[in-house]
Amino acid sequence: MVQLVPERELVGFFLVGGWLGYVAYWLEWYRKPFWLYAVLVAKIFAAWAFGWLYAHYYCHGDTLKAYLTAGRLAHYLWQEPSEGLALLFRELSSEWEARGWKLFWADTNLYGYDYEWSEPSNYFFYRLLVPVYAAAGGSYYGMQGLVALVSGLLGYAAYERWGRVTALPRRFWLYWFLWPSALFWASGALRDSWALPAMLYLSAHIAAPQGTFRLNSLSGLRELLGRLLWPSACAALVAGLRLEALPVAVAAGLLYRWGRYPLVWVGALLGGIGSLGVWAGPWAYQYRLEALDPGLHPDLNEASVFFLSFEPTFWGSLLGWLKAVGPGLAGPFPWQIQKPLVALYGLEAWAGTVLIGWALWQVARRRSLTLPEAFLVMLGVFVIGIIAMAMPYWGTLARQRLYGLYWIGLGLGIALQPSLDDRQRALRQP
Repeated sequence: MVQLVPERELVGFFLVGGWLGYVAYWLEWYRKPFWLYAVLVAKIFAAWAFGWLYAHYYCHGDTLKAYLTAGRLAHYLWQEPSEGLALLFRELSSEWEARGWKLFWADTNLYGYDYEWSEPSNYFFYRLLVPVYAAAGGSYYGMQGLVALVSGLLGYAAYERWGRVTALPRRFWLYWFLWPSALFWASGALRDSWALPAMLYLSAHIAAPQGTFRLNSLSGLRELLGRLLWPSACAALVAGLRLEALPVAVAAGLLYRWGRYPLVWVGALLGGIGSLGVWAGPWAYQYRLEALDPGLHPDLNEASVFFLSFEPTFWGSLLGWLKAVGPGLAGPFPWQIQKPLVALYGLEAWAGTVLIGWALWQVARRRSLTLPEAFLVMLGVFVIGIIAMAMPYWGTLARQRLYGLYWIGLGLGIALQPSLDDRQRALRQP
């Protein structure tokens, strides 16, 4: 278990409050909606709960590795700057590579936690956490809270960007931010907390029609740089944190932007089947094999495992996707529950399935689902099926399926928004 220092944690709580107040001041300056403040506070509390679960229930995991690796990087940067730079930027030279890894493994219990002699799962993310670690005063819970604060701001940027692309229902932010899985799993110090909103922002930028502007003036050049800066930063963030989410973001943006043309339907269908049979299916098969290997995971708990069998061939991958999409979207089913936490996840999954079914019924009754929104829904179902093929643990599936659920919710949410004709008829009524 990680050894937490009460004094450092107290300082971290105060620093999180100070940073939240600073952010609130600037949000008020720019006249942001009041519900955003509640969302940021809710994400911070969710991140603290998430951090507590990993520190006291699991006593290991990527969250603790994120904190301890960022702390180690910050420690050496402060105590031994030359060694710290070699550890931070070890890829820049072979000498720094050797020095960096030697230093990394020199003291495995620097913060009272054994790394189990495994490399960081995402070194890029841990390096990004170094300034967050410093801004939290070296506090474990403080860093969790600041990650949630940045995640909330990225999520609002993506939500606002999609609001510019198309009309969203008035209360849609409740589902976007406060759906239990999204609030809990996308708030703590895991790379998904930043990769998920960055993916959504990038897709919205691609989906938005770009206006014309002139480059023969300083203002035109500034506008071009402004249009490229944030999408490029989000693309780099997604690529560094969750590379497989980058093509999903690009596909969602392009499908929504050009999905009204029949040729796009044919291309999307053939591309989806081809990528599933040739690449995604065999990759998911190998990933699942390694995750269930008792030699690599001797502490395997079968009560938390989602079992699935398929062959890593073209047709076997298609069959595996058909077998995986149901449990991935609506599971675990009652007969698959062997653990209390899995049952808790199941309750949320069943509630989500009912909500999606209700939204589909409303959309069918109104006949308001256009081709671009249908593309988003199908993309979400497609992604969830692939994730369920690869992820053998219900807890991991609960987090990763968010990469598909957001597209389903976004497509149905846009379709449920009243059309301009409906709003005009409502205004004409006495």
